[in-house]
Amino acid sequence: MKFIDWIKDFFGVDQSTVYINQQAQASQEVLLAIKDFAICSAINLIAGAISKCEFKTYLNGNEVKGDEYYIWNVEPNKNQNSTQFIQEFISKLLYYNECLILDINGQLIIADDFIQTEYAVFENTFSNVVRGTMKFDKTFKMSEVLYFKYSNNDVKRLLSELMNGYNNLLNMAIGKYKRSGGRKGTLHINSTALGDKNFQDNINNLMNNRFKSYFESENAVLPLLNGYTYNEQNGEGNKKSTSDMVDVAAIVKEQFDKTAQAFKIPPSLLGGDISDVDKITDNFLTFCIDPLADMVGEEGNRKRYGKSAFLKGSFIKVDTTCIKHIDIFSISESLDKLIACGGYSIDELREKAGDIPLNTDWSKKHWITKNYSDIQEAKGGEE
Repeated sequence: MKFIDWIKDFFGVDQSTVYINQQAQASQEVLLAIKDFAICSAINLIAGAISKCEFKTYLNGNEVKGDEYYIWNVEPNKNQNSTQFIQEFISKLLYYNECLILDINGQLIIADDFIQTEYAVFENTFSNVVRGTMKFDKTFKMSEVLYFKYSNNDVKRLLSELMNGYNNLLNMAIGKYKRSGGRKGTLHINSTALGDKNFQDNINNLMNNRFKSYFESENAVLPLLNGYTYNEQNGEGNKKSTSDMVDVAAIVKEQFDKTAQAFKIPPSLLGGDISDVDKITDNFLTFCIDPLADMVGEEGNRKRYGKSAFLKGSFIKVDTTCIKHIDIFSISESLDKLIACGGYSIDELREKAGDIPLNTDWSKKHWITKNYSDIQEAKGGEE
């Protein structure tokens, strides 16, 4: 085997011109899955928030806790609790842009796969519905299922196309950073060494063993045979630059920011910034969580209650106020004000704070202090 043929074989290339850095770049190229990590982080944040919500059920205008409440808040099916169910439901909705839920003998089952046939006037149908290893033979009508669609545009697909450009920039920045700190050198082989009958064995041992140990060791000496001269190429260009690492971090941050914007999450919240956490949490709840909660409630009301029952005050409502942690000592004055103006009963506020209601006659009443009075009575008193 000729030396040039050996070089081609060693670096795994077929073209007539061989560039020594080709194999090094190919082997060291790092394809970080920042895109998937950012998307999964955003989805997990939203799914975790929704799973903390309480699904309140009402009958004729009064809040009740019956079978429907138990299904949504405790046990939707025999294999999942409500937290697991809601997290899977929201994750599939955001990741695949749609989600199908079946009611099978009183159990809510999330479909893994399905085919939807759309019609202009008649109900859409769902066929080839699969959950795990089970495939349903039945074709379901739209009125028989809960079907959710997150957006008219596939957010994940659009985000993936955007992220591909950032991934290219990220790989370039990482490659630059790795090359800036790599050790480089030149190996001179004279004609005497090339003519040695053991040249092939010598070069194999040198490239595969000696150089490998030399570069991987903290301190090392490299013995060379006669006819071989290695020169280390050191200089400022071989030192790692802080700016190179900053470039990598900036591109990663930009990817997370774009992902947060796509899912209507404040970028600082997804990035873990805790400054002004109350304000950004309120923004997160208003623009990201509340629209999803409304979607879930609307689909549940029109499919599981219907128009007639809804107009009579029977419905389901997703309470997003359960998401934020409440410190009762920090809001004690606010609680007192809410009771004093008659806005909430003691039991209602205890539930908001995460405590068990007292369920007494006086704790269920609405109280109002003497500072408040009817506006007409106030005018009469002035006269």
